[in-house]
Order: sequence, then C-alpha cells, then structure tokens
Amino acid sequence: MKNTVILLTALMLLTACPIGAGSTSPKKMAAFEDVCSRTDEYGCYVNHRYGYALAWPKRLLNPMGESDAGDGQVFAASDGRAELRCWGSINDTPRLTIPEALAQAEPGRQSTYRHAGSDFFVLSGYTGDTIFYRRSILADGVLATFELTYETSLKVLFDPVIGDISAGFIIDPAFGLHSGHGK
Repeated sequence: MKNTVILLTALMLLTACPIGAGSTSPKKMAAFEDVCSRTDEYGCYVNHRYGYALAWPKRLLNPMGESDAGDGQVFAASDGRAELRCWGSINDTPRLTIPEALAQAEPGRQSTYRHAGSDFFVLSGYTGDTIFYRRSILADGVLATFELTYETSLKVLFDPVIGDISAGFIIDPAFGLHSGHGK
C-alpha cells in the first residue's frame, strides 16, 4: 500500500508540476517517467525533503522505510544478498564539488569504473566479493546519491537493471514539498 501511495504521489507531482517547473531537462524527465511507468517492474520513491526521485526494482528488492532523518531509504533483497540505498543532503557552505564528492566515495574500494561530469559521477567496482554501483547527482543545491550493492553471484540478475535505476534517478525541485529543501 505504501508503494502505491509513493507512486501515486510521484505521478501527481509529475502531473501537477509541468516539466518546465523544475530544473530537470526534458530528456532526463522523460527517461525517469519511462522507467517509473513500468509499474510491474519498478517502484518509484520520491524524497520530498531533498527533491529527488529513484526508481527501484520491486521484483528484486523490498522497501525498508524512509530513514528517521527523512534523507532517504534502503531497499533490500529478502535474502540479504543485495541492497539499494539512496540519500540526499543540502550542498551549501562550503560547496562540495563533483570531484571532491567522487574522492570521498572511493577510499577502501577497488574501483573498476569511474566517470564524472559537471553535475554527476558514477563509481563501480568491488568491495570483497560484493559489487557496488554508486551514482551521485548535484542540482539545485542538493547532492543525491544511490548505491546498489550485490553479491558477485547475482551479477547476471542485477547488471541489467542498473541502467534503469540510473535513468530513474533525478533531482527536481518540483518533487520537494518545502522550499529550501527541508531547511
């Protein structure tokens, strides 16, 4: 029931707030809407405190509830072998840059892929026998991040959904219920 409420809230926000109302490009918003419209495969979590949204594979993971701080949520496999975490934070003084955020995300990890743009970075690799995929985006004074971790034995199952999760991960002030991103 909670998932239905979250999806309906996201769809109401998308309907009530035209694409031009936020800062997300029409291309990114269309990709997000495409993933979230596949309701048999994906649920869409909207974080109203920080104005970001994340598509999550509902056949593979279960929502564990929003954090007490209201900054994100964990989605976990029932057997504990995979987990998707998302969180957001205000990026104010001092402003964290994408290169700085990427450097903070790397210590202690065996990265096999890293890519950064002006407003995002992607980092993936291994921590022991676990694969991680982390994406952070920076927009409208918010840094939002998701990290998917799963056992290497689940690679065939989870690798195909990473593109959809990434496409279904956006920041848009239209998703925030309060001005100032919850300050």
